[in-house]
Amino acid sequence: MTPAGQEMYRRLKVREERRPPRGLDGLAFAGEGRVRRLRNHQHDLAARAKLIAVEMTRLQSSSDAEIAALAQEAAARLCGPHSDSTALISGLACTAIATQRTLALSPYPVQLQAALALFDGYLAEMATGEGKSLAIALAATLMGLTRLPCHVVTANDYLAERDAVEFLPLYRFFGLRSDFVTHAKEAPERAIGYAAAIAYTTPKELVADFLRDQLKVGRVQSPTRQLIRQIGGLAPAQRSVVMRGLHFGIIDEADSVLIDEAVTPLIISRPVNDPQLQEAMAAALQICAKLERDRHYRVDLRYRDVYLTDSLWQQLLVFTSQFPPWWRSEERFREAIRLTLLAREFYHRDIHYVVQDGKIELIDESTGRIMPHRTWRQGIHQAVETKEGLEPTLMAESLATLSFQRYFRCYPRLAGLSGTVLEAASEIWQNYHLPAVKIPTHRPVQRKRLPTRIFETREEASEAVVDRVEEILAGHRAVLIGTRTLKASEEMARVLTEAGIAFRLLNACRNAEEAAIIADAGQAGRVTIATNMAGRGTDIKLGPRVAESGGLHVIATECNPSGRIDRQLLGRAGRQGDPGSGEFILSLDDELLIKHVPAPAYQFLREYFRVPIIQEMLAGWSFTAAQWSAERDSRYQRRRTLESDTWLDEHVTFAGRSSFLR
Repeated sequence: MTPAGQEMYRRLKVREERRPPRGLDGLAFAGEGRVRRLRNHQHDLAARAKLIAVEMTRLQSSSDAEIAALAQEAAARLCGPHSDSTALISGLACTAIATQRTLALSPYPVQLQAALALFDGYLAEMATGEGKSLAIALAATLMGLTRLPCHVVTANDYLAERDAVEFLPLYRFFGLRSDFVTHAKEAPERAIGYAAAIAYTTPKELVADFLRDQLKVGRVQSPTRQLIRQIGGLAPAQRSVVMRGLHFGIIDEADSVLIDEAVTPLIISRPVNDPQLQEAMAAALQICAKLERDRHYRVDLRYRDVYLTDSLWQQLLVFTSQFPPWWRSEERFREAIRLTLLAREFYHRDIHYVVQDGKIELIDESTGRIMPHRTWRQGIHQAVETKEGLEPTLMAESLATLSFQRYFRCYPRLAGLSGTVLEAASEIWQNYHLPAVKIPTHRPVQRKRLPTRIFETREEASEAVVDRVEEILAGHRAVLIGTRTLKASEEMARVLTEAGIAFRLLNACRNAEEAAIIADAGQAGRVTIATNMAGRGTDIKLGPRVAESGGLHVIATECNPSGRIDRQLLGRAGRQGDPGSGEFILSLDDELLIKHVPAPAYQFLREYFRVPIIQEMLAGWSFTAAQWSAERDSRYQRRRTLESDTWLDEHVTFAGRSSFLR
């Protein structure tokens, strides 16, 4: 095989993803995961971290060239057919010494443990502020020395660029190059980025580039068959793919990617011209304006759907004449009405999207960040645009689609770090074959959790938040107020403004200012309002005398559908052994309760809330039950997506990866 053929083969070769076992095999596999979680992995990691520290002491007098040569030798031994634990100890000791010499950073023992866990293929829980980025850089350096592709997956473009640049001196010490792939880069720049030993990027960019490469290759995805076709002159050489294959994958904030965004499908599409679309959506909006909820149609909040009776449909069919010709069929008429009602009931401005520069920009509900250039599919996006008085964009025809869940199972070596992993350890093991381990904190946690307070109305809860903020500020501390949605953050900003309290606001409309706002959020007297984006990828460092006064205080004003996200928010306080505190101040108007508590139970709760035992016990239990119900629904959705992926592979494709293509 020619060198060009070998390069092409490596670029196109994709491991068949491991699917979760089913039936009795699935039960046995789940049992294996539980046994693994019972083992004391922490003890093993701590013991090996001590060996690395000893090796570092031994190598301190070595020259830079000697350290680099030793690391390269260790990487070569790690690429062999058998695992070499001594090589891993030696290699990480060399990278840790290089970190001291290039970045003036001395890795803590817990960071060495995290780097070991990453190289061993674990999903490690590491508390907020413990230095996950440096731990990833230690492991990525050793992976980069193997000359195999290493992708570091971060939460957003800003973090990808920041970390690639910040740790470049460390990588250069070993003759390696780091680069980043962000949305702003064109195809030639992307190819250069992926050619780096360590490529930093986001899940969206990775999957999008993977799918584009698959489209360039065509339906014959097998690299062996591609080579045969090229030798026989049946296909041209594939030189335009930007990625250089999948091997090492390290995911920062791994639970967000592998759980919260697991079923997010990334779709490569092309626009389809429908000149009658705008007229059809406008007609549907006029008709739906006359329909009333609970009178003409029923809304299912849990499954996000609307239902009209057959008799009402028959009455509405007389309006088909108002639609352009191609939309007058009963099927397309029904779809236009349904999409318009869905846009009205389930897609709300400043919660699910914002309007910027005359365009709909989607908001990631788990982080509060804007997701540029993403759209809803199956006509929802056009229905929302019509609702907002915008001209509908063209419908799209799907060319290729892939969920994050399926993509990340294609990596031969996958690992990750997050502040919240253990709650989802069972699902992560079942879906990705990744064992979970907890990394201890460098210093004991001093964060205090105050009792949750629940009020009948959102207004009462907001007043309680103002009182608590004034109390905390009187003690020369800092306050972070967490909200779930952009709309709630804007409402809290209004309340604080009326109370005369100065603050800084961080939400999807201000995500460009995130780093500066978060960097300043720990200063004395500072009040910061933030959506969930404050819990991912950035540290809040305390200003002078704030620690002595009690540290940062976090107030959560809404419950999230996942308890992990709540724990991420509260984890902003008490970083690196600093003092801190956190509490929930909630109301019965919380959307989580409305959606996930049965209507009779919710009505009973509101009616008898003033009864002390109801207020003290049942209200708190209702939030717990609602959160459990939301998490159960999310797990079910992820399982259904997984089953759909499996069905496509078993019934549609017959040649490698062609089930990605549509």
